[in-house]
Amino acid sequence: MTRHKALIAGATGMVGRRLAEHLAATGDWEVVGLARRPPADARQGIRYVAVDLTDPKACKDRIAAVPGVTHILYAARYDHDSRQPEPVDANTLMLKNLVEAVEAGGASLQHVHVVQGTKYYGSNLGPFKTPAREDDPRSLKGNFYYDQEDYLIEKQASANWTWSASRPHGILDHGLGIARNMTMVIGVYAVISKELALPLCFPGTPENYRAVYQCTGAEHLAKAVAWMSTEPRCANQAFNVTNGDYIRWCNLWPRFADYFDMPLGPIRTVRLADVMADKASVWNRIVEKYKLRPAPFESVALWPYGDFLFAPYWDIMSSTTKARQHGFADMVDTEALFIELFEHYRKERALP
Repeated sequence: MTRHKALIAGATGMVGRRLAEHLAATGDWEVVGLARRPPADARQGIRYVAVDLTDPKACKDRIAAVPGVTHILYAARYDHDSRQPEPVDANTLMLKNLVEAVEAGGASLQHVHVVQGTKYYGSNLGPFKTPAREDDPRSLKGNFYYDQEDYLIEKQASANWTWSASRPHGILDHGLGIARNMTMVIGVYAVISKELALPLCFPGTPENYRAVYQCTGAEHLAKAVAWMSTEPRCANQAFNVTNGDYIRWCNLWPRFADYFDMPLGPIRTVRLADVMADKASVWNRIVEKYKLRPAPFESVALWPYGDFLFAPYWDIMSSTTKARQHGFADMVDTEALFIELFEHYRKERALP
């Protein structure tokens, strides 16, 4: 018998998809996924509802057909050009529309969770205090995380529900068809380099190659979100959620070269968005040569995202002490997870 009813915004994205699958598998949750374009192959135990969260009336009308929601788990983002800052007002309005639509349907809401990230600490702006802790001050530059959080704090003061926030970084996942995917950016870059008889050169900056970095497995994040959304001690708080270890690309890149059976090349700083722009024919040749599943080149990897990953010259580190102190002690070996994901993509014929 289910104890909770989750409404997951962004249920077809990398985080929302794993969250929906995790909750459905527990047997304790009734799961409803929200998406503008629900998938044709809905997973067992997950119901999907098509909705545009930017439209308050449409949102209220569609959510009216989903009574009894106890948890809003928010992993949606407004569509935007990855080379531009994410719009603050649009992202905040989407969350507001959903919360108020659920509230209008009755008094069953118990908790609202929002997925944030280390941009909360200004990790995208330049060097920041590391390891970042949840009570560190916000950056001076505006961020939709701040506005969403401020909305929840203000709203919760007169409500019967609580809120929480997770702050992951560098999401790793085995899903296919999502271009903003670190593992596929690296994998496709590697196999194209190999096809062109090139060594595996690091495309980022020398400083980035040696800086400390961190990742969060999507399934690991799903477990953490479920935990903090039902643990009373987590009410009205934020928690960093990473795999619990730190990496440096200078340590992983030789391992990646071994995995793809390539010589390790030097650091060659390039803009992937530029150098990969004309490589569709190479990718198509690889797909045909190795009998991979057909996939348009523009959909397999988001190269501006790779440029974003490999440019920072500063450490990116978060402390996960607070989560452990509150009872979430799970950890993931990031290096092993990368290899596991490459293996999965090979099995699924997404990489040779």
